[in-house]
Amino acid sequence: MKRRFRAQKILVGILCNNCLYITVTSYRSFTSYGGATDRNYSKGECSPPNMAEGVNVEVTPPNVDENATIRLSNTSLEVKFADFHPMLAKVDLIRKQSKYQFRLIKNEWGQAQIMTMLTGIVAFLLGSISGDLFTGGDPKTTGLEGLASLSGFTFFQLILSGILWIWFFVQLSVNFPVMRGHIINVIIIWSSIFLSQVVLHVNSPNFPIGAKLGDALGGAVLTAVGFFFAYFFWKAVTETRDLHVQEKHVHTDVRVMEEAMEEHSLFAWSFIVCTWLFMMLINGWSGAQFIAERVVTSYGMLTLHVISGILTVYLLMHMLWFPQRLLGEGVKVRTRAALSADADLLITGVVLASEGECPSCGESVPISLNDNGETVVDCELDDCNSRGVAGSICEGCDKPYPNRFTCKGCGVNSPVSDYIPDTEAW
Repeated sequence: MKRRFRAQKILVGILCNNCLYITVTSYRSFTSYGGATDRNYSKGECSPPNMAEGVNVEVTPPNVDENATIRLSNTSLEVKFADFHPMLAKVDLIRKQSKYQFRLIKNEWGQAQIMTMLTGIVAFLLGSISGDLFTGGDPKTTGLEGLASLSGFTFFQLILSGILWIWFFVQLSVNFPVMRGHIINVIIIWSSIFLSQVVLHVNSPNFPIGAKLGDALGGAVLTAVGFFFAYFFWKAVTETRDLHVQEKHVHTDVRVMEEAMEEHSLFAWSFIVCTWLFMMLINGWSGAQFIAERVVTSYGMLTLHVISGILTVYLLMHMLWFPQRLLGEGVKVRTRAALSADADLLITGVVLASEGECPSCGESVPISLNDNGETVVDCELDDCNSRGVAGSICEGCDKPYPNRFTCKGCGVNSPVSDYIPDTEAW
């Protein structure tokens, strides 16, 4: 019986990386009386898939954290001003870092941050705009008498604005716990700069036009106080950044350390701080200028006061958010001088004011309790001056802190918890 065969060759794929060519050849047999394949069809069996038909393969990409891919080194500018003039390179640096920070804000700021910002804006608007502002008010009534002359709605507006301001700063401390210790500094800076503009306009309603040097002394002092606190705030953040890079990104290769420092650059953030100070000056000056004007002919100053106030609230949140995003949780933002003072107190002062004593002879020992009720001991190595919770790992030498202690007076070796007097529990 004659049979005729037909061969069909199909090219499946080419692997370019390995320079391999894979060719799959399939054969289908036919006979004049119905081949084996046709008999399989007649028995109700399913035919194998035809290799000439396409096969759809669904590939699921791995989950990638979008925030992890947003890095300063991955941020680029389409147009660089430095190509027109080399002096504009700093402008490109600010643009690049600002673009990086705004991308992070877009992906990380949620309902909590938006509601906090809206709270600050509403508090500012309630305190800045009222019915008495447009009627002119009575310049002869001041102090408690002036508060008593306010209308019921204006007085309620004033109280509500104060409550919202308190809630705004409370939310700042909750959303940005790393910067919680500097909230008071921010309030001092803001109050000093704003009050300085009020003082400057007392004797010079059109300040700086017609101002005298003697009349500007009080305002200059308040402005200097605000800038003084702002400088130490900036200094604490930058020096904490330097310490963070030196500890968390330490490497034997200097180039790797330089890349880490560039990745933690605060150049654009410093520009944000300067812009925040400038906006506060504009906000205080425009508000005092508008109030000091006896006859209001234009509301341009009030418009400038409102716009600058809204920008001041946003810039404040940006200024507090980025250091926390850069340094991570659990970091104390402080200057090197404050850190050195705490280190000296930890090395010398704690031993002198020790809480522990030997249960056998009563001699004072360098064992104490922290705020969480955990037992704190010295590291066993003589070259390491660090202290920590018993049983935890020392960050200086990577060895665990001892759980037992030997008294130098009587030689008794006991668990460290036995050296804490019972009176500490009461």
